This record gives sequence, structure tokens and C-alpha cells, in this order.
Amino acid sequence: MGDIYHLNDAGTSVAIRVLDIDSEVLTYGGNDYYLVKHEKGVTPLQAKAKDIQQLLDLKKANPNDWEPLKQENIYLNVRVTPAVTKGRRGSKTVHIPAVLIEAFTRQYRKGTLLPTEDAIPLDFLHYLTLTSATNRLFETVVTLFVFLIALVFFYASYKRVLSLKEQYEVFDKEFPRYAGQMKVLATEADFHDPKLKILVKDHKLVCYNNDFRVIQLREVRNAEVRLQQLKRSIAYSIDFGFGGNKKVTIQLKNRPVNIRQLVEYLNKKERTKISLPYQWY
Repeated sequence: MGDIYHLNDAGTSVAIRVLDIDSEVLTYGGNDYYLVKHEKGVTPLQAKAKDIQQLLDLKKANPNDWEPLKQENIYLNVRVTPAVTKGRRGSKTVHIPAVLIEAFTRQYRKGTLLPTEDAIPLDFLHYLTLTSATNRLFETVVTLFVFLIALVFFYASYKRVLSLKEQYEVFDKEFPRYAGQMKVLATEADFHDPKLKILVKDHKLVCYNNDFRVIQLREVRNAEVRLQQLKRSIAYSIDFGFGGNKKVTIQLKNRPVNIRQLVEYLNKKERTKISLPYQWY
């Protein structure tokens, strides 16, 4: 019976196939309970008679049959409530008190669901509640939303993999002598900042931080360092503009001194004319 409860512990509802029901109602605390036999066991169901009238009518028509509802293929969407739930700071909420557990047990022993052909025990440590159509719709919407988020994440990851593959191919083409030897290129670069993880060699800028990019500096039309004020930090980036409105953005670490040195080198040696944020002047 663990599978059904595992699903509901995650905050979802699940469909159970009803095999039999004890039509005698058990009332406690203003709630009505019926013992329901399903493919996972026998569990109390908290419900009003009008909500499960079909089950009660079928049971009434076949009171002595073994699993009379099995052939009807009736499924209920239910949630599971455990006897006790734990809250914050060790607090506990009791949903099934001892007196109700005793009542469930007495009802099971005198009722019509006591095993005769198999040995399905009563689970008195949980009870089921019907999932409303509104809740099912909400869960469907949530499931679709999660699926869409996962799809977007997968698509973004897929695009990133393709982009990295493309950039590594560009690197191998532009630096065939250093293919697979980034460390050697770093020692022979015209400019290298290991803190920013950026190097320049033969008028080409290579960024090897979280992203991997190869920038043809002689094709750059304009460039700008941008500063972003986040809630608890500051982020920097360089936008390289090319012909045809193409733009490539490289994220930089929060190292203003290193960024200024990089910009000064590029403006002096590569004539990129990179502008700095006005806060730096």
C-alpha cells in the first residue's frame, strides 16, 4: 500500500480502483467515513453518501458478492491524509485520534470487507478524501506548468550545448595549433587575465568562464561594458556589436580593476573603443 501514499505525500491525487465498500457509515466529529476496498488495500474514505451514491447502490444490489464492484471498473480520485502530520518546531497535528482508530477497527471486524479469499488488512493510519473536479483541474494545470518549465529548461540546455560545440569548433579552426591545449595558449597569449578568464591572441578574444566564446575583435563595430545593480551584488558584462545588428554578450566577474585593465588593453591594442559605465569616471 506504500505506493499510493507515496504519491500523495508529494501533494498529488491518485486514482484508485474500487473493489468493494462497506455501506454502513461511521460518523465521527461531524464527518462520515466508509471503509473502501481497493487494489491497494482497505482504507477509510471520508465522504458524504451523495458523493458515492453509485458505489452504495451497487453494493446494495449485490450485498453478498465477493468484490461486487470489481467488474464495474469504478475509479475514484483521492488524496491521502495520514493519522499524524508534523509541523514546524516539532509540532504535530492528529487527524485520526485513537478513538477513531478503534472505531475503524470495530467496523472492519463486523463489516463485509473482512478477508475471506485473501488477506488484505485494514489501514487505519490513513484515510482518503475525494478530490474535487476543481482540484483535479488545478493539479492538471500545475502539472502542465511544471512540464513547460522543464521543456524550457531542456531547450535552453540544448541550445547551450549546441552553442558550446559551435564555439569549440571555431576555437579549433582559429587556433589549430592550440586545439585541446588551452593552457599552452594562455602562456603564449598577447593578453591574459586568469581572474576574468579572458585572453587575447592574434586579434581574437577568448572567454573561458561559464560560457566559452571566441570573438573576432577586428569585426567588432562597437562595444560597451555594462554594470547591473542586483539586490545583493553587482554584475558586469561586455556587449560586442557586429554588423547586421548581431550582438554577443560576455558575462564578467565582479572585478572592476581587472575589467578596466582589459578595456584599456583592448582600446589601445585592438582599437575597440569600449565605453565604460559612467560610474567609473
